[in-house]
Amino acid sequence: IVDQSNSPWNKNKKLIRVGLVTDKASTANEKDKNLVFLLDVSGSMSDPNKLPLLKETIKILVNNLKSTDTVSIVVYAGASGMVLEPTKVKNKRKILRALSRLNAGGGTNAGEGIELAYKLAQESFKPDGINRVILATDGDFNIGMTSQSDLIDMVQAKAKKNIFLTVLGLGMGNYND
Repeated sequence: IVDQSNSPWNKNKKLIRVGLVTDKASTANEKDKNLVFLLDVSGSMSDPNKLPLLKETIKILVNNLKSTDTVSIVVYAGASGMVLEPTKVKNKRKILRALSRLNAGGGTNAGEGIELAYKLAQESFKPDGINRVILATDGDFNIGMTSQSDLIDMVQAKAKKNIFLTVLGLGMGNYND
């Protein structure tokens, strides 16, 4: 399937969708997941191609996870906080309600959020599973721990404990920290 439409974010651009049909993945032997979403909800994330798009994307992901998988949500803006404690996907409504309440506003204190996200990942650690912090941001790190070397050191230390980091970059034209 291939189709195109005008971009809702830029009238001078087109969006192209390419759909492929593949064999359905087997979930019988799939490892349990411990996913901690670390979401930038600062003011710069209010554009339609940032937090609103991210929320819809996470909803799709949650609807495709196993009931035994665990999801947590940590947000950061001027301050950081836990929006959803580690929750099994069998409680999908609770996860989706927490996600729907997110709004953008404030500065960008990413360092505090990263520390809290890793703490939750450790608390819900799945020894034989997939343990991952998923940071979604437009790249504006301007409050709190902003040293690239300090952040790299922390991420490398956590990876040695089998908690890995995935970074999703959203939007365009930012500092791209």
